[in-house]
Amino acid sequence: MRFLDALNTSQQVQEMQQLTHRMLGVAPGQRILDAGCGVGDVTRELATLVGPKGHVVGVDLSEAMLAEARARTEGTGLSVEYLKADVHALDFPSESFDRCRSSRVFIYLDDPREALSELLRLTRPGGAVVLFEPEFDTWALDGPDRGVVRALIHFWTDQLRNPWIGRQLPRLFHSLGVKQVAMRPVVGTWVPRMLETFGMYPVLEKAIAEKVVTREQVNDWLQFLKEGEKNDSFYGCMAGMVVRGIKPGP
Repeated sequence: MRFLDALNTSQQVQEMQQLTHRMLGVAPGQRILDAGCGVGDVTRELATLVGPKGHVVGVDLSEAMLAEARARTEGTGLSVEYLKADVHALDFPSESFDRCRSSRVFIYLDDPREALSELLRLTRPGGAVVLFEPEFDTWALDGPDRGVVRALIHFWTDQLRNPWIGRQLPRLFHSLGVKQVAMRPVVGTWVPRMLETFGMYPVLEKAIAEKVVTREQVNDWLQFLKEGEKNDSFYGCMAGMVVRGIKPGP
């Protein structure tokens, strides 16, 4: 939850959220599904946009996340509902929602195509499904040795189940019969403390254990990051992809 709170206030995620709202075409009175809602920050934003005549449902697999989302929503008067559910198989009637969205979820899924098919099933004809996924191979990070940094980026990327899912989403939409597809990249700035929050140290230890890099090389890079953070000279960036598909009519 601390990681999500830190990430949700970052420049990239703030820009991404505004972009996804625009690409969704959110309007008062709509029913919207937020798949993988986490602590419900975006769910609540959407609820303010759809107003009292609309309704937003947030689903997540984590009971802890849902409990926190409910606690943060209590007393707001927003038309929001939180349910435990698996995005691969959601217990709603077909065409239950005007819009469906998901953020930083498909990168972890067992079967992204099945999950996307489920979101399309739940969307009314003419409605939008909008997804945001990071592209870890696009990380641009500085360091004293380019080879070491490249090796670490690729190793870190390969720890994820679906590290290329952002660039693959247009193809998945097309494979499911969706021809109206749009993609917009969002580039975010990263500083050392964000890398640490994202679980950098366990990945570095694993990279050393698997002889991708040496401990000395890792220590040199960590010292480079420490000095860069101290004098405010280190900034990295990474792209993410916002992809929208419009469900075909009958």
